[in-house]
Amino acid sequence: MSGFQYRLIDTAGSELEIVRDARPELTDGDLIAMSDGREFEIVEVYDDEHGREGGVAATLVIDA
Repeated sequence: MSGFQYRLIDTAGSELEIVRDARPELTDGDLIAMSDGREFEIVEVYDDEHGREGGVAATLVIDA
């Protein structure tokens, strides 16, 4: 699957997984799907240098 990689973390800061999405940019309120197909609303987007660590486009906080 082509697209962009995003790191998903929960509101406590624990990393959940790295997912791929076709959208180059995501914002608060967008939905993102985990690998098991469940969708979650994005609570916050970290797209600064720390949020992009590990080669991801951004780190996304979800309430999982």
